[in-house]
Order: sequence, then C-alpha cells, then structure tokens
Amino acid sequence: MSGINSPFKFLDSFQQSDADIFFGREKETQDLYNSLNGVKHLLVYGPTGAGKTSLIECGLRNQFSDADWFAVTIRRGNNINSAVFAGINEVLTEKIEIDTVSKMPVNPDIEFGQAIEHLFAERYQPVYLLFDQFEELVISGEEEEKKKFFTLLNKLIRNKVPCRFLLIMREEFIGYLSEFESLCPTIFYHRFRVEKMGRKNVENVIYHILEAPRYRSFFNVNDSQKLAQDILEKLPVRKKEIELAHAQLFLRELWDRAQSNKKNNELPMLNSELIKESDNLEDLLERFLKEKIAALEYDHGERVPLELLDVMISERLAKLQLNIADLKEGFELKKFVSKKTITELLKELERRMIIPSTKAYIENIEHQNARLKEIVWMQSHVVRAPLSRLVRLVRGMESLEKDF
Repeated sequence: MSGINSPFKFLDSFQQSDADIFFGREKETQDLYNSLNGVKHLLVYGPTGAGKTSLIECGLRNQFSDADWFAVTIRRGNNINSAVFAGINEVLTEKIEIDTVSKMPVNPDIEFGQAIEHLFAERYQPVYLLFDQFEELVISGEEEEKKKFFTLLNKLIRNKVPCRFLLIMREEFIGYLSEFESLCPTIFYHRFRVEKMGRKNVENVIYHILEAPRYRSFFNVNDSQKLAQDILEKLPVRKKEIELAHAQLFLRELWDRAQSNKKNNELPMLNSELIKESDNLEDLLERFLKEKIAALEYDHGERVPLELLDVMISERLAKLQLNIADLKEGFELKKFVSKKTITELLKELERRMIIPSTKAYIENIEHQNARLKEIVWMQSHVVRAPLSRLVRLVRGMESLEKDF
C-alpha cells in the first residue's frame, strides 16, 4: 500500500465544488430542477446508495445562481425541530434567541415561518431547506417531536415567504409518513425518485472521471475507454444497477497499484494491466478494511478500530446519527482499551477513508471543570452493509489463523 491517499471520491457525497467531476446525472439534475417549478415542497426518495445527497448537494446546487436560492442543509441530530432553528441561526447575522435547555426559540411565537422570514429579510434570496436523510426522523424521532415538526411544516407551506423545502429519504421509509398526513395533508403531493445508475451510465461515469482535467496532476491513463469497460466487468450487477461507490473503490485500488509501480517522480499510470483476473469487489473491500485497520492498531490498540466499527454498524445504532456518548458506551461493553480517545480514532478512520467525513460539533457545557463535550455525527449508510460483512469476515479469518 502506498502512503499517498487516492484522489478519487469513495464514500463522501459530491459537494457543490465537485461539479467538474460529477458525471452521469445531467438528466436527473435537470428533471429535479424542473420538479421544483411551482411547488412549495418536494419529497426526494430512492434506494440506499442511489446518490440522492450528491444529486442535490452538487447537481441541484449548481443549477441555481446565488440570487435564485439560499440553501440550508439540515440533519435531525437530537431533535429535528431544534435542528431547523440551529441551521437557520447559523447563517443569520441577527440571531434568534435560543433556550439553552430546549434548544428552541425563547419566544414561543417564532416558528419555522417566522425564522425563514428573518433569514429572507437579511439575504433577499429564496430560502431552500434541504432535509437530508429525513428517514432519521421516522426511525428515531419521538412521537411529540414528529407531530410538532409536521404541524410546523404545514404552517410553513401556507406561509407566503419565498421558501421551499426538500425531504430527502430512503424509499423504504416513505410509508411511515402516511401517519402524519392529517397534520400535513400535502406531504405526498410532489415526489421525485432517484434511481441507481445503470451499467452503461456507470461506464461513462468512470470514463469521464479518468479523463477529468482535475485529475491530470495526479495520474496518467492509458486508454480510458478500455479501462472503464474492464472495471465495469468486475463490478456486481443487481437488477441492471451498479453502486457508483463500488466503482470508486476499484479506481482507488488501481491508483494504489499504479502508485506502487511508478518510478521516481513520474505520475502513476492507470491502465487495464493493473486489473487482476482474481479481482472481485468483496476481496477489495476486505483487503481495504484489513490494511487500514492494521495501520491503525499500532496507535490505538489491537482490534480496537475493528471493534469500534462493529459498534457503529450494530443493529441498535446503525439507524441513528451516532454521538460520542453512544459510541463510548457501546465500545466499553466490549472490554477493549483504546490507547487514544474515540474522537481521535474517528478522525483517523475518516482520514484513511474507512468512514465518510465526520462533522465535529463542540459545545460549551456548564460543568464542574467547564469541560468541552464533543459530539461527532456519523453518516455511514453507504458503507454500513459492506463493513458489517467485512467485520465478520476479518473476525472469522483471525479465528482460523489462531486455530493454526
């Protein structure tokens, strides 16, 4: 393994600045943009790994000029209602006074609509609220939290302030929303489905990634079209659909092999000769995980990274945005001792591309020693399934090695 990180995307979603390497979604981007015409809200749904977040954060964002929209991305956190006000407050110059305990506005008359009015008065731009991974509300939200949210959302729909919102979620959870139609009758009126990419589309995406000017300073490539076709032959196909993240993993593996083969200061050369007949996705994922974990064990302790990943993908926590307290509690039950803090290990897992980017929020708390409480929210739905399988594989192989 080379010590230089691959330039390719792997688990992280594409952002607005990635427009030059975001391929294969031109039609969907335009269709999504058109779907917003004349509507106040839109339910965006699709299967896990379809690229819903990337389509919105990169594709849709780049369809608008700065004058046409001001977008605020919102994740549920501990409570979706307080998350709305926190997200709006973060971009307000004149802040809304928030109660330190309830995390809601001190003034009970301030609802979603009034908060948006404050933001519009400052920005003079139409406001878009992007509720990413909205299924977290129906999975983990308290009953009162849900009722309050849909009640406030229904009021926002009727508010005349220039505001639209997108509810972005996995399609298997859409049915849960029917429970709240009485509070928000139009919730299903406007919908947009994001599908996974087909085989030919993924091939074109790989080709354009290999040819992207952004990557010219990282590698050379010999016959991008053939290499794209050969990579595609190694990817599993389900219902004629392919996970783009799997293609990114293959590109990362080929980059690493090319990096190891290069001489002196020349750029790595990507070509079909780097692909082995025995290559398959599961082996690549397993090798990727084992190599990364082995590199971390020296600093953090034997099996510590693997056991923390196991906590992250456990049945109890897999559906939640994880915080440090949850992770520590789950990890302590395993009776393993880490040489460093959980937060430090999480940052290393991110840096080594085992998990998607973490966002650390540090909040002051009034306590005996005025200590800081760190909360790290994890977005791991793309990698959870392979990690779960590979954690079991790694454990099984370790057991076999001990038997011999």
